[in-house]
Amino acid sequence: MTIKGRWFDGKSSKSCDALLVLNDTGRISVTDAASHEVLIEVDTAELDISSRLGNSARFVRFANGSAFETVDNAAVDALQKSWHKSTGQGLLHKLESHLGLVAVAAILVIVLVVGGAVYGVPATARLIAFQLPQNTLDTVAAETMGILDRTHFDDSELSDERQAQLQAEFKPVLAQYPDMPLKVEFRKGGDSIGANAFALPDGTIIFTDEMIELSQTAAERIAVLAHEIGHVAERHSLRAVIQNAVLGFVYVTLVGDGTAMGDLLIGLPVLATTMSYSRDHETEADVFSAQFLDHAGIERQAFVDLMQRLGDTMRCNELIDDAKDVDEDALSDTERLALCETLIAEGGDEDDSQWQDYLSTHPGLKQRLIDFTAE
Repeated sequence: MTIKGRWFDGKSSKSCDALLVLNDTGRISVTDAASHEVLIEVDTAELDISSRLGNSARFVRFANGSAFETVDNAAVDALQKSWHKSTGQGLLHKLESHLGLVAVAAILVIVLVVGGAVYGVPATARLIAFQLPQNTLDTVAAETMGILDRTHFDDSELSDERQAQLQAEFKPVLAQYPDMPLKVEFRKGGDSIGANAFALPDGTIIFTDEMIELSQTAAERIAVLAHEIGHVAERHSLRAVIQNAVLGFVYVTLVGDGTAMGDLLIGLPVLATTMSYSRDHETEADVFSAQFLDHAGIERQAFVDLMQRLGDTMRCNELIDDAKDVDEDALSDTERLALCETLIAEGGDEDDSQWQDYLSTHPGLKQRLIDFTAE
């Protein structure tokens, strides 16, 4: 019996075409296919033959570290049967060869992966986030704040008097959460950030000057503050980092070094999942804010009014940026507002579609505000 394959001496990466032969004496020899030199000859009892798994290559290993590789699985099975040894067609090979079982296994894998991504990863991230000590939160927040200050924020242009007024306004709200080291700071967001508010893991909440200017009442600012406290209470920023890290690890493990297009297509589910997590976090913070406003006797409409104003402002900026022959710097506030109204009237109003919602890190504004005011 002769089997074709390749020979590896076990001492270097070199290999050669070879023939494995079962001699009349019952011994196994491997010879160089070109020179017919005998490379090794041993008794069959000294062989270690890898189990069969589908049509993958099999290895016949020898005690001195050398090995013979072949894809002729049928011949290897026949070789083993010739001296009444198990062919190595174990459970894995039987399962892999059964199409029905393969289909069931594939469905189970999909269910486990999806279930893990939707439920397992968020639950695990939440558990880990709430086990981290405060000094870890302080370190993460300090690094994040340093990056934001270098790349996006400028010093606040609000006067010291105005900042003191705002701190006095926020103080009673912060005092209601003594277990959290909450504090409020102000920064100028500029063109890249604009009107916004952020919550860092250590309890620092950032209001941009633009958000303060956009708000019209203390109730609106308190509603936003309560929303950001919700992010701190639920440790959303840490959970997001942990969730994205886990998904990224799984992605790299499954995909490896694919092509750029392959990475893009396979990475889309990961992107969609992380966006879904962000929307869930925003919804949780909205619920926290709504409950606070109800307890404080503040109408939920305060949050709705500010969010609608923020949405209109962002949409206005988009429309003007897309408009041709418009010098934004030359526009007064009145002219800017009039231009926005004109552009929207011409059909530039945003459609809060399902696709926009799906590709957003925040819930769709219209549905979000409907949910916020719902009982």
